[in-house]
Amino acid sequence: MKNADQPLQLTTGNGTAFCLLPPHRGTPRPVLLLFAMAGTDTLTMEPYCRVGRLLHAHGWNVASLDLPCHGADRRAGEPPELAGWAARIANGEDIVAAFQTRVNAVVEHLVATGVADPAQIAAAGTSRGGFMAFHTAAGNPRIRAVAAFAPVTDLLALTEFAGQAQNPLAKRLALVHAAETLRDRAAWITIGNADTRVDTSKAVAFAHALTGAVLRVLPTPGHHSFAERHDDAAAWFQKRDN
Repeated sequence: MKNADQPLQLTTGNGTAFCLLPPHRGTPRPVLLLFAMAGTDTLTMEPYCRVGRLLHAHGWNVASLDLPCHGADRRAGEPPELAGWAARIANGEDIVAAFQTRVNAVVEHLVATGVADPAQIAAAGTSRGGFMAFHTAAGNPRIRAVAAFAPVTDLLALTEFAGQAQNPLAKRLALVHAAETLRDRAAWITIGNADTRVDTSKAVAFAHALTGAVLRVLPTPGHHSFAERHDDAAAWFQKRDN
């Protein structure tokens, strides 16, 4: 189900495209960067948008960008979505670094235009969006808190990356290698105890590599993001904001 309240389609001064829920004006606000798929879909489709919508109702501003190979970032002739990630990485393209550059441009734009309180910027995401939420935090010290729902933490756990076990770039992008950088950030992670899509054990190992991460491993088979977990994450973000 899509949420009827449509986000704005905007660009930064350097031409980086992003989406923004109708912004709260007056004073700089806490900002959530939310990732799951194409930016507009992330901000309108349940359950992916839920944490953002809840925080928006409490005065936060909420932005998103197209993930690599999603929406306008998909290139003609390449596979879509995660298959596109695998193809780009097989060709030696660091999709994380490129995405970090785009996100950093948006963060600076939101701060410069008074939309974002530079001391209260957070990120969240579902599955592949959780993977990118943590990587964007690792690439931007302004992002102080991250919540992830059933996150990818190692690309090699995904079926799309079969055959790339020896690819040094694919191995290097595992989130465990960013744990040292992320240890001064707040982290909240939830995952089912039998998530074979992203591998529960890898998510647990990453959480343990962080300092003080909130980890909820729940008796949930398969790969899912549930609305009630978004409610929990929104409450966690608001508690940190108070």
